[in-house]
Amino acid sequence: MAAPTAAGQPTLFARIATDYWDGLKNLVHCPREIWFAYLIKVLESLCYFSSVLVLMIFLTQDMGLTDTAAGTIFGVFSASMSFFMLFVGFIADSMGIKKALIVGLLIALVGRLAITFTTEPWIVYPGLFVLSVGFAYMIPLIAAAVKLFSTKKAQKYAFSWYYVVMNVGSFIAGISLDWLRSTFTEAIQFSFIGLDLIVRPIQIIFFVAVLATLVSLVVVIFFVRTHIPAEELGRDEEGDSSGDAEETEKARAESEGKSAWQVMKEVVSEKVFWIFMAFIFLLVLVKMIFQYNHSLYPLYMERIGLMEWTGKLYSINPLIIIFLVPVMTSITSKMKSYNVIVVGSFIAAGSVFFMGFGESIMLIVMYQVMLSLGEAIYSPRIYDYTATIAPKGKEASYMAYSKAPMFFAKVGAGPITGILLANLCAAGSTEATRNSELMWIIVGISTMISPITLILARKWLDVERRKTA
Repeated sequence: MAAPTAAGQPTLFARIATDYWDGLKNLVHCPREIWFAYLIKVLESLCYFSSVLVLMIFLTQDMGLTDTAAGTIFGVFSASMSFFMLFVGFIADSMGIKKALIVGLLIALVGRLAITFTTEPWIVYPGLFVLSVGFAYMIPLIAAAVKLFSTKKAQKYAFSWYYVVMNVGSFIAGISLDWLRSTFTEAIQFSFIGLDLIVRPIQIIFFVAVLATLVSLVVVIFFVRTHIPAEELGRDEEGDSSGDAEETEKARAESEGKSAWQVMKEVVSEKVFWIFMAFIFLLVLVKMIFQYNHSLYPLYMERIGLMEWTGKLYSINPLIIIFLVPVMTSITSKMKSYNVIVVGSFIAAGSVFFMGFGESIMLIVMYQVMLSLGEAIYSPRIYDYTATIAPKGKEASYMAYSKAPMFFAKVGAGPITGILLANLCAAGSTEATRNSELMWIIVGISTMISPITLILARKWLDVERRKTA
């Protein structure tokens, strides 16, 4: 069969534009709650990314901790989110989506209030613990809300837009950070119900998160319905009647008839599963770059005298992701997932070496652009790869386990951040006394282990190829 000629064929960008336009038309027919879910996701992403960008600064400058101690607390805080995320889904499922959203937002609000108006350790540290539970609760809950509030026809596009709005929140967090810090340079004191409260300049970021949470609560309480009519959700739409779909549904039904313990024993007894876990754990080193972008990068920018550029340069990543993910997905759609992941992780890991050449805005821009390119290539394909290699009826288990290594990434990145800063980019250091270039080269070498190992051990690690063989 001859290859089709270019004449009359839509261009890549035309296909992407058509795909997104069709998706938007399908979303218009979803219940109104889908747009409120997106709004809440934007606000929660704003809260999350703005908070983690200044948390290390808050712990070292306002709480008076050393770099190592602050890094350890940051690591525990981040890892706690991944840990609690394994359990909160069961609680949310038992409540119903509206009640679960209200509870989650209230938990997050308590945590945010605790770190906004004081620097007392006995309030701040429990507040960070509660906030980690709130983040862990809200992240999968909003994703579940998107699924529940979308029609069957729109579900694919609903999650595509979910990824977009998450990065919109991240972009707003980055672009507003520098303005907030330059505008609010003095502590704000006021009285509330007999209490004298102080909001320090860095805590203004946390205060914005408090306001955003209150807005989300108002939206959920007054605009999200407890029950949505079935006809609005299009539940009567025709389903996939193919044999493969029936086989998948049969396998899923068989799994649902077993206990969670039985399913887990079946999953971990498969050799393919452990090969898959080795593959996922290798990707942890690349994923740690994004933890360093939240913990190491902000204090690095402070100490090399580029504080006013921290948010602007950070926002390059989400801005590029918003537009580049659909493009790269379309470009690499015909390639094998494993190959795409290797290429993308190689680019992402290599991005860090730009920071090893010196301390300049241009090098940081190149780092953020290259990191974004790598993320746009490989990150979405991990979900596709996991879903492809998972045995029928075990998709959810594989998806859940694919998230587990991030716990270790977050545990490791915090303390390593503190050690690197204390030894190579300490507070008060000058250009002559610090060695930030070596600091980033160490990070780059550690992250480059992932793609190199993926290439060398491809014959063993490529589960998709092994299953096909």
